[in-house]
Amino acid sequence: MKTMSKKLVCFLLIVIAACSGGKTVIRSDPPTARVIINGVPRGVTPLEIKLDCKETRKFEVSVFLPGYLPKTKTIRCRRILGPKKNVFFKLDPGRAPVKGSDLALPQVKEELGMIEIKSIPGNSEVFLNNIFIGTTPITAQKIKSGYYILEVRKKGFKTWRKKIRINPKSRNTFFPILEKK
Repeated sequence: MKTMSKKLVCFLLIVIAACSGGKTVIRSDPPTARVIINGVPRGVTPLEIKLDCKETRKFEVSVFLPGYLPKTKTIRCRRILGPKKNVFFKLDPGRAPVKGSDLALPQVKEELGMIEIKSIPGNSEVFLNNIFIGTTPITAQKIKSGYYILEVRKKGFKTWRKKIRINPKSRNTFFPILEKK
């Protein structure tokens, strides 16, 4: 009987560890929405991230995508299971004032250009005019035509910075290689 109890306890511990550990996946329809968790930019959807319940018991998750209304959900840490593992946002078309929304879609579609950014190392933060737009790789991100300061940043690496011009209906690809500090 003691052996059976030990096996049951071991099994329960494994199940609890499996449930409370792991990553949370944040998705949106349409994808590539900017994700902000507790006021900190964390990347773009789909985003796989480890939420640390030791740090806080509640996570405020907001998603923003130009041309869509922003949405926010609260994720709470559960005692045994930890944070929710899958979070999905269905974004509705529309325009809402968003802090730092200089990159919002303009009224005339001809004024849009497309930007794609891949970097070494990957998963680097990308900023246009000091506004976080996501982490690399960024594919098919539509933005207003005009001049921008493009920055790619990653902890432990020098910031890559370039003044760029986005022309209407253009496709612009950048592949910065960051140098270690």
